[in-house]
Amino acid sequence: MNPTGERLKASAKRTVYERAFSYFSTNWPWIAVLVALIGVSVGVGLLEAWPLAILVDTVLSHDPKGGWLHGYFLALLPKDKPGQILGLVMIGLALQIIGYSAWMARMMINYYLNYWGTTRVRAALFGKLQRLDLAYHQSRPLGDPIYRLTTDAFGPWGVVDIMIGTSVAAVTLTMMTAILLWRSVPLTLAAYVVAPLILWSNWRFGMRIHQRALESKQIDADLTAHIQQAMTRVPLSQAFRREPFEFSRFEEAVRRSVKALLKLNWQEQLYPLARDIILSLGGAIILGYGGWLVYRDQFLAPVPEGMTVGALIIFMDYLRKLWDPLKWLAEFFSKIRTFEAAARRVFFVLDEPETIKDRPDAQPLPPCPRLLSLDRIAFGYRPGRLVLSDVSATIAPGEMAAFVGPSGTGKSSLLKLMLRFHDPLRGAVRLDGLDIRKARLADLRAHFAFVTQDNLMLPTSIAENIAYGRPSATPEEIESAAALAGAADFIDALPEGYDTLLDEGGANLSGGQRQRLAIARALVSEAPFLVLDEPTSALDPDNERLLTETLHHLKRRRTILLVTHRLNSVVDCDRIFVMDAGAIVERGTHAQLLARGDAYARLWRRQSEDEAAHPSKPAREARRKTRGPETAAERKAINVAASRDR
Repeated sequence: MNPTGERLKASAKRTVYERAFSYFSTNWPWIAVLVALIGVSVGVGLLEAWPLAILVDTVLSHDPKGGWLHGYFLALLPKDKPGQILGLVMIGLALQIIGYSAWMARMMINYYLNYWGTTRVRAALFGKLQRLDLAYHQSRPLGDPIYRLTTDAFGPWGVVDIMIGTSVAAVTLTMMTAILLWRSVPLTLAAYVVAPLILWSNWRFGMRIHQRALESKQIDADLTAHIQQAMTRVPLSQAFRREPFEFSRFEEAVRRSVKALLKLNWQEQLYPLARDIILSLGGAIILGYGGWLVYRDQFLAPVPEGMTVGALIIFMDYLRKLWDPLKWLAEFFSKIRTFEAAARRVFFVLDEPETIKDRPDAQPLPPCPRLLSLDRIAFGYRPGRLVLSDVSATIAPGEMAAFVGPSGTGKSSLLKLMLRFHDPLRGAVRLDGLDIRKARLADLRAHFAFVTQDNLMLPTSIAENIAYGRPSATPEEIESAAALAGAADFIDALPEGYDTLLDEGGANLSGGQRQRLAIARALVSEAPFLVLDEPTSALDPDNERLLTETLHHLKRRRTILLVTHRLNSVVDCDRIFVMDAGAIVERGTHAQLLARGDAYARLWRRQSEDEAAHPSKPAREARRKTRGPETAAERKAINVAASRDR
């Protein structure tokens, strides 16, 4: 069975309702208190109408009527009429206060259960999203997980709340129906004449509301994703004058959302309209029929146990309260489906298989210098399309190795395999001969300090950004790493220095400054492998030279893995692997590869010719060091540059 099928099978073993309740099971004492308060509310609701009924039928009547319950109430009261009137008023007031207090306590417990249970749902969902591999996140817009975390996470509580409310409604309805049947069977049957109509309206509108809710949720998630993506494209849209285009796309996304919401709202309002009309019809039937029964039993043909005004008051009060649980039960499916849809979206992510995870027998792998081996690796992001094929290499501890070659040859993918962001389709990445898939993931990644091309910055201080991978780093270690990365000068020039707060994404820094901070972040870590993906892409020649010197000084203390297209940065590497079309086509030192005169030599010659047209002092020094005198064309360009510099 495929992973999706296995996931669905495992999910089917537990219903949505069981899974929803599991997030609130730790709060069972509060749930017990809630159930007790619900019992109090139901009991108070059943008794609230009785003081008025006893007052009308017994205390203020020339011909007192009533049964055993009247006797229990009157037994608590004085014998005189004024005392009985005052006592009934106080009993009615006490019942109202108790009912309102129980309702308030229920609401506060509901809030408590909602907030903490939803917090657990969000924690589980966020943790799962953190563990899912890059392929999962790259295949979905960023707005989708945001919507699931902020909105869909309330789904499990909605399921629990509706289930509890429906259970209360069922108990209340049963007790009230029993009392109504005791008072008058014909009138009770008349009350239930409209029940089939209510059930029909629930069936008629429930399915439509469910479908509209699903459509609306998906469109809302798409809108969230669109807004997030549009905000990241603001610099691009401004640079290419595409603001009107982006605005039209936003307008269209909002329009789709509004249309979906209006369709949902239309169904949501049609349903209560039909329901209330049906209930009003039922109320009219009961009022008319009950009034006629009182008139018949008290005036036309008086009978001792006939319908009284007090009994009709109780009946009408119960009928008013009867509709609430009846409506709750009738609306159960339409309400539960909306929350069920949200809960399923949460559980779908929680059931997503984790392709990159620790094996049950994963071995500990304490961080230390190790031999890195790439053993006949093959990898691709899509079936049938390999990005890497049969890649093999060995890098000893303390060496500085570089992977160079044209864009799209799989260099960055190779680095991601080393950190196990993905697993190879064939072959293995090994540390000291151990397949990294057999090691604990946290231990494996503790071996590597990674500098990406994205240079992600946090909206916190510069010092905290540098120490992100090693929060225990001292200020001296942070400053030393910044100096090695060429970031110390611009940091010291800032008014707040290392305490300067960065904007979201480091927007208040230049690209080169962000890159230097990212390199400092890697340097301050204690990882034995320093992995840099195009580290000089945003650096000027002077800082590129400084970084190259820094790496040269570090290469015996750490194993350095470098992916770059700037060959000036790899001159001092112990091993250079030249990649093309997903394979290593050459390997050796800079001098060996130049002497071979093949792919690497062609790349070097091409870059040298490009730099000859716009030479810089670091470039000239690198050429003199590595290839001797310049060509006549290069000397002419250098002389022009030198005269310009003077």
